[in-house]
Amino acid sequence: MKKPDSNFIIFIVILLVYIAGQLLIGTYHPDEKRLVYDAPADVDFLYYGAIINTVLDNMPPENPAFAGVKLTQPFIQYYPAAILAKILNPYNSIRILNLLYLILFWLLLKSLFPARYGPPLAVLFSASVFAVDLNALGVDFVARGFTHAPFFILLTSAIFCKRMSIRLISIFAAALINGYAMLMVLPFLAVMAVLNRKRDDIYLLVSGLLGTIAASLIVTSAVTEKPFYFVLTEAFYFDPLEILKHAAPFIILAAFYRRRDMSILLAIALIFGSLIHFNPFFPIFMVYFAGAMIVASGEPRLPAAGLLARLVVIVLFVGFIIACYSKYNPNKGDYYPRYDSRLDKAVSWINQNTDQNDCFMAVTADSHDMALVMQSRPVYLGFIGHVSHLGLSWRERYNNITKAYRMSLPPPEVDYIFYGPVESKYFPHIRLTLPVAYQDEHVLIYKTEK
Repeated sequence: MKKPDSNFIIFIVILLVYIAGQLLIGTYHPDEKRLVYDAPADVDFLYYGAIINTVLDNMPPENPAFAGVKLTQPFIQYYPAAILAKILNPYNSIRILNLLYLILFWLLLKSLFPARYGPPLAVLFSASVFAVDLNALGVDFVARGFTHAPFFILLTSAIFCKRMSIRLISIFAAALINGYAMLMVLPFLAVMAVLNRKRDDIYLLVSGLLGTIAASLIVTSAVTEKPFYFVLTEAFYFDPLEILKHAAPFIILAAFYRRRDMSILLAIALIFGSLIHFNPFFPIFMVYFAGAMIVASGEPRLPAAGLLARLVVIVLFVGFIIACYSKYNPNKGDYYPRYDSRLDKAVSWINQNTDQNDCFMAVTADSHDMALVMQSRPVYLGFIGHVSHLGLSWRERYNNITKAYRMSLPPPEVDYIFYGPVESKYFPHIRLTLPVAYQDEHVLIYKTEK
């Protein structure tokens, strides 16, 4: 009788967990006691959904949370979701892509490492250490794989595929998708080029550098409040504890598996994550990637290396389940559908009677009080965390919102002013001296006099 393929069993278990995740994460509304599949799970998913809905409208795309300004962040990975959203809603498009990228990564690892693709797949998609504050890669992938998985698929192809043309294209595309993560990959490629002294490694470094330069041009192509290097200087401090907790099992595995290049990448991610915290997630993600590839491609130093890897994967899988439950449990108030039926009639009117490029002024105060109208039209200013993250100068717009609601003085960029439940909470009993374009029992929409 043929022995069951343990690698394939690992894949099936991960796939089933991910299917359950797509059905449950951000879908259960604790107040209404029902599942909702067409609403954002938090303020980040509102932003993702708005990008997905608008990324095909203009080239270059505009930032839906900062109307009138180009989207100065990687956006190529949003196109598959935008295409799917023509059939599905953007949030179900995200869920479908989370599964498709898992399957695509499985096929890639199976082709590269047919004898032991299961454990590295588990490290990438379903592993987490215990008692950490920041997400492991798999905890991120189960909800946001649509935006982060393409980079790691391309990075895997760039490092391990045999055809040089595929490697060069993959590293260039990876840089376009995530130029920030390339700040770790480029030093890694440079070290390998020096150590190996091979022409292919130099070509790969040059291709990655060109892609990173192209990505930086996209990021700096709009007016920003800060210079492009603020991502390094603004959040520079030394705090290695969090990333060391994530890296601990892979440091142990590196002692049992001989794989020089991935051990170097692991060390670079540790240094980067210890010193630079503008976006502390990506160094942690890179640690899991390096650990997975050590298991996938490393040469065992001891006969017990394979057993150790399996034990580590099992423990990390338990950590993954615990971390996912802790993060995505709707009863904690973090991930649940942000849906307000009081806006339905107003949103329907907006979709039928306004242009897709019309700018709406609405209020996003925090992760609970959000401008849900952004799902349909770009807003003058969305969640400040999203635009300040890009170095955009948001303070003037913030002040203009106050002037508009309190003094009926909208800025020239605004076409409509939305006054719904969130706006009335922060600007109560306001009646603007502007023409009313739409009114129902919950929403007033004013037309500015442009």
